[in-house]
Amino acid sequence: MEAYMKPYEDTHLRQRVGAIIERQKQGKIVIAAYEDGSGLPTRQDLPTIKAAQYPHDYAVGDCGYLDYDSQLGAYIFTQKPGTDLPKVLAHYQPLALGEATVQLANRQATIRVNDTEITFTGVPVWEPAYNLLKEINSELARANAGVIVWKINWDEQGADLQNRLFQGAAPRLRNGQALVHLTGFAYDEDHTLVYAGAVGYKTSLESIRATLMTSKPLTLVHDQQDVYLSSLDRYEQVWQALPEYTSHHTAYVARQALPGKWDPEDPYGYLLVFQSTDEPKQEMLRLFPERLKEALEIPVLDDWSVALWKAAKDQGYIRDLVTAGDCLKGFRLHLKADWHGLITEMLKEETITL
Repeated sequence: MEAYMKPYEDTHLRQRVGAIIERQKQGKIVIAAYEDGSGLPTRQDLPTIKAAQYPHDYAVGDCGYLDYDSQLGAYIFTQKPGTDLPKVLAHYQPLALGEATVQLANRQATIRVNDTEITFTGVPVWEPAYNLLKEINSELARANAGVIVWKINWDEQGADLQNRLFQGAAPRLRNGQALVHLTGFAYDEDHTLVYAGAVGYKTSLESIRATLMTSKPLTLVHDQQDVYLSSLDRYEQVWQALPEYTSHHTAYVARQALPGKWDPEDPYGYLLVFQSTDEPKQEMLRLFPERLKEALEIPVLDDWSVALWKAAKDQGYIRDLVTAGDCLKGFRLHLKADWHGLITEMLKEETITL
């Protein structure tokens, strides 16, 4: 089977860690300048650091010195003879580079380095690859494994690839306090959020809901791009618990996209067609006259749906939404447009009939 997802590689990380490994092979103890994902102890982890006299940069208590290596962007620790190593260096591990194989079906990551095999379960495969790599390396650092993963390979065996909502990582929706992953979304050309299906902890979902209800902006992160979204006046919300993942799935749907929820002063209404629909095009044409009947004071016949849809699209009265995931299609209807004039003209031309 042709690979569905290309391996993810962080070649910069491989080069940087490769240079550290070369120093370690020379017997050097390399200390990171800051928490950089390498798993090395940092300068802040060492006790009682103070400025030292030339030729050293810093003294580490009475046990040794730190000197900055500009080529590595890290420090080299030199132990004083006859002293004990600081506690943080007692179990210092030389690093090794490795690759991870992530099994999509069972959310498992396996790292093999020489004769050593390390396995993590419950891997969040919906995360962007660069986040997943960072998380795997953080777990390896916590375990003091001495391994840095620079490449992720994907094992798709047993995964239901045809029914995946997104080819790559799941998009995310965030405000200033919380972030949730999305099963789908829809927004219009003015970047107004119409629908979001979200998965996350209940506190995070409630935070997103509060942002929507106060009409504050949100940020959609999709395909490594940020899209800034505004909110409408009210959203309906439906919850479903996901006990396996200790999370909830919720749908935020704008009032203007729901039957019977439109107000006379609304400039726009919305049509949404979801993945569960057997015949999306037919569903779209069924919903279209129903929505117009609710919003317009003139009669609209169901038999007009195909012709009226085409004419309204040509006039710009209907605009496509940006959709993805479980929302297959979405459209914005301009309710303040001259529908009466359009229908009258179509009746004259006998494009539609009473």
